[in-house]
Amino acid sequence: MIGKLCGMAVKFDMPDKLSDETKKFMTDVVKELNKRKAIQNIDLGALRMLATSYEMYLQATDIMLEEGPIVQIKYEMAANPAQNIATKNYAQVMKIMTEYGLTVKSRSHISAMKDDKTGSSPMEEYFKKKAKKVEKR
Repeated sequence: MIGKLCGMAVKFDMPDKLSDETKKFMTDVVKELNKRKAIQNIDLGALRMLATSYEMYLQATDIMLEEGPIVQIKYEMAANPAQNIATKNYAQVMKIMTEYGLTVKSRSHISAMKDDKTGSSPMEEYFKKKAKKVEKR
């Protein structure tokens, strides 16, 4: 896993054995985060967790779609164990995506905090003004 940031985009190397669907998803995620300049080298661990959790979610849901939600374990019918794997990984994927503004709701929240004219939030404007005052001293 390699990341680079020196005025350039951060590069994310995919973990081994990811499906094509997960690779496409992660390529889109990294591209979007780089476009927004919302990613740094320190984020590479979270991106790896996102890739792994997304892959595990996909694998578990594929199993459930094939086997169904109820399976026979020994001599009893029980909930498919893949359901637990899918649920845990779905929660992890959503948590990371929300943190990075990758859900519809989190993107709209980020957009709502930005001023249409300046493209920055009220807090960013406040700190810019403070910085200009300090520079004048």
